[in-house]
Amino acid sequence: MNQSPQRMRAAAGVLFSDLDREAADALLDAATHRQIAEGMALFHQGDVPSQLFQVVTGLVKLSRVGTNGEQTTLRFMGPGELVGCVAIFQQFPFPATAIASKPCSLLCWSAAQILELIHRYPAVASNALKSVGGRAQEMIERVTDLSAKGVEARLAGVLLRLASQVGRTSPKGVEIRHPVTRNDMAEMTGVTYFTVSRVLSAWQKQEIVRLGRERVIVVEPHRLAQIAG
Repeated sequence: MNQSPQRMRAAAGVLFSDLDREAADALLDAATHRQIAEGMALFHQGDVPSQLFQVVTGLVKLSRVGTNGEQTTLRFMGPGELVGCVAIFQQFPFPATAIASKPCSLLCWSAAQILELIHRYPAVASNALKSVGGRAQEMIERVTDLSAKGVEARLAGVLLRLASQVGRTSPKGVEIRHPVTRNDMAEMTGVTYFTVSRVLSAWQKQEIVRLGRERVIVVEPHRLAQIAG
């Protein structure tokens, strides 16, 4: 595989994990590189899955509109993560809408391409299954949290996931910054914006988090983990 910095960064995703040179080259050579502006959609809820995406740089927000017409933020996808994998591999319509929260560089494969590569290279198939399984496990945990945990425990879990997925380490702690908003946190937790603000303010007084303009800094992640249970 050509070891240029661009190719090495592109091949850092979950689908490339532990691939030999032949499989990694085939996967990367089959991909189309796309640049997506902030606010542009990769796909919409209900679309027929025609492409699989891997984020190289940037941030993608997944959201879903329920039967009551309300939009819910499901997840943010950062570098190395696959977007649309469950729908592509299970061959059902996209269950959510994917929007670029920041300008994004993406690798894209058509459904036919990625399915052919999975059949040809067992290691690619294994990585795809791990990705789908991990996403399913995350959704199960989220449903369990909504039904069994209180507000503070759910919000603590959301902050820990966001810190892991999109957080930036700084001397002050792990920063969760714009474009992730408190409204997103509220939708992911299943509560109102005002409830999130109230709990975060209480945690700031306890020095668990620090609040700033368009950001939340996780100062004591181990204490959040204790709250999350």
